[in-house]
Amino acid sequence: MIFTLTSPAQGGYEQEHPIDDILNECREAVGSNTESSIQCEYSARIAWEKEVDKYYKMLLEVLKPEEKKQFKATHKSWVIYRDEEMAFAGLLYKNMDSKAWLVIHAARLTAIIRTRALELQEYHEMAIFDPD
Repeated sequence: MIFTLTSPAQGGYEQEHPIDDILNECREAVGSNTESSIQCEYSARIAWEKEVDKYYKMLLEVLKPEEKKQFKATHKSWVIYRDEEMAFAGLLYKNMDSKAWLVIHAARLTAIIRTRALELQEYHEMAIFDPD
């Protein structure tokens, strides 16, 4: 288990995850094909969403009642943020001329979910951490 004290705001979450490895392999395999690159990002985003769901459930199993209540409220707010951020990104990138922006847009959506998944994983690691 890797235990870090960094956060996205501190430049953390730079470690590679198996999903990142699969995404990078997919990107290399498809090269500059726009549609295939977007599909790589979509597949990674789905995998990251499963990680979010997994760690959400795992956290609910180990948090104390008052922590659980706050966590649920915080996660609900994050879902609203995610939806609004994705909507904004869609508007922003929709008006860009190059097809490359479509891939950048897809990668941005993946990054939103990846960050949350890694946050929840780190919270879980901290919640179950036993120094003994």
